[in-house]
Amino acid sequence: METQILTDERGEPTRVVMDYQTYVEMYRQLNLPLPPAKTVQARNPLDWYTRTESANSILNGLVALASREKMKESEKANPDQQRIEELLALRNEAIEAVNNNDNFSSLERMDQVIEKYGPILLAEKKKIPI
Repeated sequence: METQILTDERGEPTRVVMDYQTYVEMYRQLNLPLPPAKTVQARNPLDWYTRTESANSILNGLVALASREKMKESEKANPDQQRIEELLALRNEAIEAVNNNDNFSSLERMDQVIEKYGPILLAEKKKIPI
């Protein structure tokens, strides 16, 4: 592999891409300890699809659940206004998250959405009496 120097739009060097053996040799010649290597696993090509679908399903599930439960609570003889406000806030937050394109811009962002809203959806489902 040929060593490459990557530059930004102004032509300033930002990164060097080189073969690992060249990298190791460079450290040896400079008598520097080799920094610990960080292993990054390659992702499955279907990860983008599964994360997108999962994040969308969770967010749309929250919108549907909060809307349905808000309607049920509103139809009661003595509706719990605090519960209605909580459900409305949850619904609005989920709508905002699903409409935010940044949430679907990377696998990491989609993972964050799933980790944040998945447990909320499960917790809300558990509150519903069968």
